[in-house]
Amino acid sequence: DNRPLKPAWPAGRYMRYAIGEIVLVVIGILIALQINNWNEIEKLKVRETNLLKELKTNLNTNIQNLEKDIEVQVIQASYIDIVQLHLEDKKPYNDSISYFISRGSPAPDVLLTSSAFETLRSSGLELIGSDTLRQAIINLFEVDYPYLFQETKRLEDQIWPSVVVPMFQKHFRFRDNLAIPINYEALLNDDEFINMWSFRGELRKGSTSRKIVAVEKTQAVIKLIENELK
Repeated sequence: DNRPLKPAWPAGRYMRYAIGEIVLVVIGILIALQINNWNEIEKLKVRETNLLKELKTNLNTNIQNLEKDIEVQVIQASYIDIVQLHLEDKKPYNDSISYFISRGSPAPDVLLTSSAFETLRSSGLELIGSDTLRQAIINLFEVDYPYLFQETKRLEDQIWPSVVVPMFQKHFRFRDNLAIPINYEALLNDDEFINMWSFRGELRKGSTSRKIVAVEKTQAVIKLIENELK
């Protein structure tokens, strides 16, 4: 066969073609990775949004519980003050004193929910994009709320069984959920009981103040969450 052979591609031209193919493949891979990153980021943002909404719901529930406690404790403090003045002035017994003593004595428990925060902590607190919001949430659940629990539990656990219960057993019998004095004259002259009762009034007012502060700090975090969700 005398037909001339087709000339082979020059080496330089082949190399340029091969490099071009590699560049196209690399670009395709980078684009796919970037799209995957965008998808992952979007999933994380959706996850963050859902957790913040759940956290906001929890915090609103906490505010409702705290405000209910505050309302009860303000009334209880007024009952304690009424009884305190009545005993200090050594006024005659009347049935309202039994009512005020019975309703003023028990201290409300601190009931707060933290399920969304626990979920957030297990998912990783870095999921919260805003440093300010993340730190505010941590402070609320790991500093402010534990302090409220600790002070309430510490004071009540120490004073109620060791001081309050023995005093009540000494001076009252209970009938129809009312504390009826066993010997009213002895009660009037028991300075230890009157001092204990006054101290419980101060504890109740202090607890109320701490719960008011907790409400304010919770509201501040809710505001940060609302700003982040916008």
